[in-house]
Amino acid sequence: MTDSDNATTLPEAHHATALSALSAQLAAVLSDPDASDVRWDLAETIAATIPATPAEAVVVVSILTDPNIGLDAGQTETHLTAARSLEAGLRAMVSRNGATPNADAFGAAISAFDQAAERVLALPLEPTPAMVDAAVAATGCTAAKARAGFAAMVEAYRREAA
Repeated sequence: MTDSDNATTLPEAHHATALSALSAQLAAVLSDPDASDVRWDLAETIAATIPATPAEAVVVVSILTDPNIGLDAGQTETHLTAARSLEAGLRAMVSRNGATPNADAFGAAISAFDQAAERVLALPLEPTPAMVDAAVAATGCTAAKARAGFAAMVEAYRREAA
């Protein structure tokens, strides 16, 4: 599916009726440290589902705001997918309901969303505590080495992007 206004490839729509069940499954595994793969599989499925109702939009946006797997935990492609699915769902809801909002106001809202997403989905300058903990757990290095490695990666990214 493509958003013709921005030519952005959107995720393939999953069956939105399963969103509440997926959300319940995700809630059940969020506190299980051994369920990381299951957690992210569920999050990715939810993020790729284009919501058809405001309640479903809340489930999709919860991927962005959840303290365990949301943006505070570190940005992933899942978060960008969720933002794109949310935008596509809201656009579809507007056209399905026959509502024709003031084009300027709607455009301003989309512009504000785009600007906020750009800031929120940017590479952080410092790793979050969860990022440091994940690096220590994955590599066995010290927290200081994880922070130093992250700083080196950010600097290398800046040089590549320049």
